[in-house]
Amino acid sequence: MNALLSLFPPPSALAPLSAGIDISGGSVKCVVLKERAGRCELASYGETPLAEGIVVGGDIEARDKLVEILRTVRLRYGIRSAYACLPERKAYLYQVLVPAPSTDLKSGVEFDFESHVPLPPAETIFDFEMVRTVEAGTFVSVTAYARRIINQYVSAFADAGIALRSLEVESQALARAAIDTIDRKETLMMIDFGRKTTRIAIAEYGVVAFTATVDVGGDALTTAVMKHFNVPENEAEQIKNEKGFLMNKENKDLVEALMTTVSVVKDEIAKHLAYWNNASAGDIPHKPVSKVMVCGGNANLRGFPEYLEGSLNLPVSVASVWTNTFSLDEYIPAMPFTESLEYATAIGLAMRGRPSRQW
Repeated sequence: MNALLSLFPPPSALAPLSAGIDISGGSVKCVVLKERAGRCELASYGETPLAEGIVVGGDIEARDKLVEILRTVRLRYGIRSAYACLPERKAYLYQVLVPAPSTDLKSGVEFDFESHVPLPPAETIFDFEMVRTVEAGTFVSVTAYARRIINQYVSAFADAGIALRSLEVESQALARAAIDTIDRKETLMMIDFGRKTTRIAIAEYGVVAFTATVDVGGDALTTAVMKHFNVPENEAEQIKNEKGFLMNKENKDLVEALMTTVSVVKDEIAKHLAYWNNASAGDIPHKPVSKVMVCGGNANLRGFPEYLEGSLNLPVSVASVWTNTFSLDEYIPAMPFTESLEYATAIGLAMRGRPSRQW
């Protein structure tokens, strides 16, 4: 069917749409992709703010309000189905070795499931993905959620009239969007520096194996600038974005204002990096992180990647979130690069629906 569609693509009005919807504590982001003349293109995208208290710590607290927003998203972008993500802080994510010669990975995961997930098996839903095979067996990355969390999201989408095609942990969608074929052979740390939180994830061979969330984001930096310079929020945001972490004489006061806040994030990143790279006896051996990739709206801060690189002693780059979707040499989407960094997760979700996707 996919081969037939590539040879005889339907008219653009009939071409199937693939939508990714990313729900966070502060907004609902949607990216819609379409196939046109055998090539993937951006059909539409947008963000709808969420009032405080609708989604708290990953739990849907004001269900009717979220359903109404999702219904609005459905009508605005003309979608009937979508790929969505589950809150990372609610996930139980770990690696396990299924010993050789067993090839029944599901039974291998179930064997010691209760030692990793502090919930009764009947109250959980899990999925797994093979990471790598060694002489001793197969390393598998397992993601588990409380059944009640999954039911919250499934029922909210259903009542909004959106058919859910899949649910997955946020960082796996990010990995799908930003990790290219070469980097998929390595172990990468991904940092999503958002407005309210910073998500940290480690992907081994392209499969997310570790996640953590820090309750500090770009808004905290804006507040620090407001207090230090006694300026309103919009002016503080402009100062932060234009000057950032550029280390020069004129910018010294600003960097000092930002440093105290961002050092909390830096220390958490360093802590999780050390944990991963220095597995203790009895732990599953990890391939050390070789590179750090940053995304999120605050990855745009000038000098931020360089600041992290100097602190972590690892190469740090800003993610190219379209790298697995299309070639920017052939097609330029109607989304500014700086804005695309905020939509990395939604892009990765939408990619699941591509007929020719690799992941």
